[in-house]
Amino acid sequence: MPVQKAIDLIGEGAGIEESVQEALDRAGLTVEGIDAFEVRRISGRVDAGRAVYRVELTVWFTLLERMHE
Repeated sequence: MPVQKAIDLIGEGAGIEESVQEALDRAGLTVEGIDAFEVRRISGRVDAGRAVYRVELTVWFTLLERMHE
């Protein structure tokens, strides 16, 4: 039976989708088995007259089972 763990992430970008993908891509460098996410909050800021979106999300991944020898 698989066990899942959740972590909270924040991504920033020029759009909402880009912000989510940035967070998932960065997490994927160190976390294996990411299989779901939920956007918890969308906010933003203005940088040099341009909108920068900040997306807070929860990501779920399946814990790997490894046998110890």
